[in-house]
Amino acid sequence: MKNIINMQIKHKLLLLLLFNYLIFSCSSNNSPNEEPTTSGTNVYAVGYEINGNIHDAKLWTNGKASVLQNKNLPGDANAVYVSGNDVYVAGEELSGSNYVAKVWKNGTGTNLTDGSQNANANSVFVSGNDVYVGGYEMSNIGKAATIWKNGVKTNISNGIQSHISSITVSGSDVYAVGWQTPVSQYLATIWKNGIATKLTDGTKYAIANSIYIFGNDAYVAGVEENNLEKKVAKIWKNGVATNLSDGTKNAEAFSVFVVGSDVYACGFENNEPGQPIAILWKNGIATALSNTSSSALAHAIFVMGDDVYVVGEETINNVKVAKLWKNGVESNLSDGKNYASANSVFVKSNQD
Repeated sequence: MKNIINMQIKHKLLLLLLFNYLIFSCSSNNSPNEEPTTSGTNVYAVGYEINGNIHDAKLWTNGKASVLQNKNLPGDANAVYVSGNDVYVAGEELSGSNYVAKVWKNGTGTNLTDGSQNANANSVFVSGNDVYVGGYEMSNIGKAATIWKNGVKTNISNGIQSHISSITVSGSDVYAVGWQTPVSQYLATIWKNGIATKLTDGTKYAIANSIYIFGNDAYVAGVEENNLEKKVAKIWKNGVATNLSDGTKNAEAFSVFVVGSDVYACGFENNEPGQPIAILWKNGIATALSNTSSSALAHAIFVMGDDVYVVGEETINNVKVAKLWKNGVESNLSDGKNYASANSVFVKSNQD
């Protein structure tokens, strides 16, 4: 009888241990050192952080930072684009006495210029097997708007000082936006396949910062000064301008993203004391992302599904902190010990 009882007790203990094992296995598939996966997306942001005397080009992947350039040389990361498993970053790095325009693919950098003149890569876009980068290279006219396709340079300045802020590709068409100065003021400009079209008349300062193609429509975000000499945040749709701000306070739109009938933009608008506040506009309606008591800028926006991602910077305790806002909820990309800023964001589904 005792043996039977002992066997029953052992059987119950085994069942209890098995039950506990199953419960634990189902409740946690991560090791103690792993962060639990709470999202089906990967969020990539790029920018800079000042580390001592070095200006580091930074890539943040789901908040984890890595330095892109040679750690002994100043650099900056201005734009990020993800295609398949490959992460492309555009920026610049000091080489000798000049900055060279660069593109990094999965952390490995390639020079786009030879260092004989200062150059800058501000935007990157991947279409199929082709990598397009937009920026400028200094020349005898000053800044010359430049596009690199797979590392091959095309100067689209047409002999006028100019600068590319953003580049995108739709089908066989290559679009870029920025500014040119055929007159005394900066002209907001869009290029299609190298042909420039003015968005403004040149009577007031204006620049185009970002372009997004949706269907047959080209949306451009930027800024134009008004008669009160205040910067007005703008969206141009197929060349037709809409004001995002009322012109009583300085404001600027740095980035635009379109989903269906919704047009998103981000940038800044000054508050009454004159400090910039990070702003998200949806269909022209402004929402403040940052605290009105601090200085902040929203540099770039990406929308996936119902989620809106914005990156930028906010000054906290007199130090610029690189920031990410997801649906208005902020998180820090840098720790606040050094000056830092996030310039661009790209979000990719884990299912892609």
